[in-house]
Amino acid sequence: MKFVVAHIALVWMAAAAPVLAQGAAFLVAAHRGGGLLWPENSLLAFRNAIDLGADYIEFDVHLSRDGEVVVIHDPTLDRTTTGAGTVGERTLAELRTLRLKDRAGTVTEELVPTLDEVAAVAAGGKRRMLLEIKTDAQRRRYSLIEEKVIAILDRHGMSASTVVMAFERETWQRIRRLRPDITSGSLYSRNTLSAMGSTATREIEASREAGVGVVGLHHSLVDEHTVAAARRAGVTLGVWTVNEPETLRRVLDLGVAIVITDRPDLARGLLHR
Repeated sequence: MKFVVAHIALVWMAAAAPVLAQGAAFLVAAHRGGGLLWPENSLLAFRNAIDLGADYIEFDVHLSRDGEVVVIHDPTLDRTTTGAGTVGERTLAELRTLRLKDRAGTVTEELVPTLDEVAAVAAGGKRRMLLEIKTDAQRRRYSLIEEKVIAILDRHGMSASTVVMAFERETWQRIRRLRPDITSGSLYSRNTLSAMGSTATREIEASREAGVGVVGLHHSLVDEHTVAAARRAGVTLGVWTVNEPETLRRVLDLGVAIVITDRPDLARGLLHR
C-alpha cells in the first residue's frame, strides 16, 4: 500500500522520538511484524509492516547455541519453522537451513532472521522497534543476551529508537543498569499479575519508580483507571495484542499510547477514521 508523500513525512516525524506522550494519537506496533497478515517475525512481515505505515515493529529475541541473537517468538522451533527442538540447541548456521511457516502452517521461503537483519530493516525504514527479550525453554535467562542486544542496537544506530521489553523483572532491570539511556519496558498479563499478587495500577507505579519508560499490558487489563494511572506516572502505555475492530476502537477511545496488533492494517484504518 502506498501513501501520499505528506502522510509518509508525518509518520517519519513521529518515528523521531523514542516514546509517545500519553494523550496523543496512538501509535501502531505491528506485533511480530503483523502475524495475522504474514509469516510472524519474518523479514517479509517487517518490511510489509513498514510499507503499510506501522510506527513500530514488535518482535522477540532468543540466543542460538553459538550466541547469536535471533528473532523468533517461541523458545522452540516446532510451531513456526520447519525445525524441531529448542532455538538454543541450534547454531545460527543450523537455524538458517530452516524455513518459516505461515499462520496456516504452510512452509514459506522466509528464514529465521537475526536481530542484525531486523535492526537494519527498521533503520532503513526509519521506524522504531519494540524488542522483547525472551527466556529459554526452561524459563532461564540467556547469558549476556542484554549486552548482545545493546551492541547490535548501537551498531545500527537504533538504541534511541528501541524499547527493550521483558516480562521478567531481572531482564528490564539489567537493561536499566547497563544502559539507562535506552527505554526499557515491563510487560504484564493477568497471569503474571496474579502470580505476583499485584495489580496493573500498582505495577505501573512500581515501573515508574524503577525508571521504566513503557508499560505493556494485555488489553483485558486496560480501562480508564489503568490509562489514568499511566498518565499520572508519566509512563507510556502499550496494549497487546489488539486484533478485533471493537477492541481497537475501545482502546483508541481510552487514549492509549501504543497499540500492539497482528492487524496493523486495521489499526491504521481506525487511526485515520
